[in-house]
Amino acid sequence: MRAAIRTGLLGLTISFTKDQPLPAQQPAQDSNTAALLAPTDILIKVKSAAINPVDYKLPRFVGGKVVGIDVSGIVEKIGTDVKEFHVGDDVFGRARMTSGSLADFAIVDMEGVAKKPEWLPFDQAASLPTAYLTGIQSLRAGNVKEGSSVLVIGASGGCGVAGVQLAKAMGASRIVGICSGKNFEFVRGMSGTEKVEILELVDYTDEDAMNKFKEENVGKFDCIYDTSTGSGGKGDAYDTTMPK
Repeated sequence: MRAAIRTGLLGLTISFTKDQPLPAQQPAQDSNTAALLAPTDILIKVKSAAINPVDYKLPRFVGGKVVGIDVSGIVEKIGTDVKEFHVGDDVFGRARMTSGSLADFAIVDMEGVAKKPEWLPFDQAASLPTAYLTGIQSLRAGNVKEGSSVLVIGASGGCGVAGVQLAKAMGASRIVGICSGKNFEFVRGMSGTEKVEILELVDYTDEDAMNKFKEENVGKFDCIYDTSTGSGGKGDAYDTTMPK
């Protein structure tokens, strides 16, 4: 099958092949027998897959040979313990590390996949898992609830957009996003906040605006969701520390 694979000594180089074997969690019993699915696994024919920074940062011995985690597609085959999904179902979720998602076929665990709503396109469904699971786990850890004040650093990235949307859905009454000024309209359009006053945006390229923001907001946030620091993106170049 076609696939994007990790090559090189550490597997940090990404290459493309047409000869990657179909993924399997259990080896074939002999050379004349097809590889078997594990009881809780689902083989899907990939329609769309998304790539995240973690995908190209992971070496092969951690992330597996085939690149990618986020995926959407059509159920091709199910393991013996799978009851909630059937061949032909449209699904989206996270591929097993040993499978990867940037390929013609991928394997997902039945607990790591959901049925795709008809109204949701395959490409949009594939973009959700990593960014939105990261966001919901982080905001829950930050105890975001009705009336919370949330700061999202890196608001125009995948996890940042998810953080803004999820904070709104969890009832935050004030959401502040830090990103480049050129991305303000994009973040506003993706935010899902009908009330303009709920969302405030700060341009990290404007030093005066950043300094004023930090001076005026000491201790005013219930949760700070930092999606940028250490990511390798341009956000590493600015200081988002708040004065004590």
